[in-house]
Amino acid sequence: MAQETIITRRAFLKLAAANLLALGLLNRQVTSGRSAWSSAELPRLELNDFSTRVVNILSKVPKTEVDKKGYLVLLDPEGQTSGCVPQAQTQWNKENSSPSDRLFRQLPWGIVLHWYGDKENFDRSIKGYLRGFDGLRKVDGYMTRTSAHFLVGAQMPGRELDQVKDEIGIVQMQVPDKDGIPFVASHLRAINFQAYKENKQYFLRALYQLSYTTPKIHSFLQDLYESPRVDPNMRTIAIEITGYDFENQSPSDQQTANVLSVVWAVMKRYGISASNILGHNEIQLGKPDPGKKFTALILYLVGVKALLENDERMFQLVFGQFIDPDLDARQAVRRYLKFIRDYLLLVSNQRGVYEWEAASNYWFTYDLFSDDSSLAHVADQFYWPINGKGQVNGNTYLDPHNHEGVDVSPDKTDPFRSEFAESAINLVANGKCLFLGEVGGLCRGKIAIFRHRQTDGAEIISIYRHLTDHGEIKVGKQYPKGYPIGMITGVEAHNDPFLHFAIAYGATWDADPKNSTNLPLNASESWIRYRFMHPYDYLCRKI
Repeated sequence: MAQETIITRRAFLKLAAANLLALGLLNRQVTSGRSAWSSAELPRLELNDFSTRVVNILSKVPKTEVDKKGYLVLLDPEGQTSGCVPQAQTQWNKENSSPSDRLFRQLPWGIVLHWYGDKENFDRSIKGYLRGFDGLRKVDGYMTRTSAHFLVGAQMPGRELDQVKDEIGIVQMQVPDKDGIPFVASHLRAINFQAYKENKQYFLRALYQLSYTTPKIHSFLQDLYESPRVDPNMRTIAIEITGYDFENQSPSDQQTANVLSVVWAVMKRYGISASNILGHNEIQLGKPDPGKKFTALILYLVGVKALLENDERMFQLVFGQFIDPDLDARQAVRRYLKFIRDYLLLVSNQRGVYEWEAASNYWFTYDLFSDDSSLAHVADQFYWPINGKGQVNGNTYLDPHNHEGVDVSPDKTDPFRSEFAESAINLVANGKCLFLGEVGGLCRGKIAIFRHRQTDGAEIISIYRHLTDHGEIKVGKQYPKGYPIGMITGVEAHNDPFLHFAIAYGATWDADPKNSTNLPLNASESWIRYRFMHPYDYLCRKI
């Protein structure tokens, strides 16, 4: 007779937990439905489906990967290793390479982007950058050095590092542990929980606001505040980018391509999702680097690269958070793209979103995954809102300081004018009607608002006030350039009829007019500049 096996209570609980875990994983795989869809469900895209700028950047991305030992290596066109990128170890890394300095493996990691801040007359050789990293400075009351895992410049990366060259490509600044796990870098201060308690962490507020409509949205930034309080440096890989002020002077296409290459390689090697890519400014309020538009551009490019490459692991790391059993692949990709823009709108300003849309060709990419058969007609030609351009009389843009548009009258000096031509208002470009209504106050009369898609993939809004009728216009319909959208007369508006005409950045509609068509009475000049542009200056450049 076989001997009876006696199992301890502790062993039984371990076995039961393992069985429950296995059962839970099995159930999740069975009931998840479409949660495991792949890129095969999407239309096959080609590089030339995207804008010239995006094509230029992606065509310059060097092929790299982080090998098993944690080193960033260059790959040849066949995907074979051709050697490691240059290494220049920081003093911090030399002094902090013990087992206790390894990044925490118990918690998810993030990637943090910085700009180095090197300005005119800076020694841009690797020696100059090392002096910056290795110099002692006071941080939070004590002297320390800084460090980063990678330093990214504007040159095409190579295997040799010229110590006196003005520009660099990609340099690995830290030596990893023997198994490829990075050691901690010194690049972030302690998390400011007090700012969080005082509701000053506006990046975090934006994420929570977005999560109301899309519950699956979750960012590494939320992890830093909601998870156990640990040194954020122990959970992050730092990518330092040469240069500064990326909000106003974007890095070159080659430098942006280099950053994308490093981000991609690090994501793939360590399983870091796209939602865990942050800018330094998101974590440490008051820091401008690397610029909100630049971080959004990198997130966008990561998404485009995932769509172009047949790599299921990367596809899941980028879009996995937006996978839902009730959505198809197109909708999930669209949610990812929408999240990038919505988040940027909440943490930046309308002009910044407009500039980012143009840099990324955003709306044309978004349309690739749209189910809407009535996509926007491109505004490739423009027209004056009043025949013959009209005359700008009275108030104009920012004169007075809270005037967002121009007041335009029919040209009374035109001997061939007709009564209809004097009062007819025309659509300035191909566009979609967003709003028709009537307002009181100084801008009393009817109002019409249209959205226009520029050839660069950004959008603007045209606004027409003091109308006495809307003609045959209907909300939601597309109309061609020059289409009559209403009339102005001296009865409803003023004795001397005029059109109050304005052009706003596309994101202005999302932030303001769809909630209220009236400007605040205390609108400042800067408030207007972030939302509106000089309408006739804009048309003069386009016509």
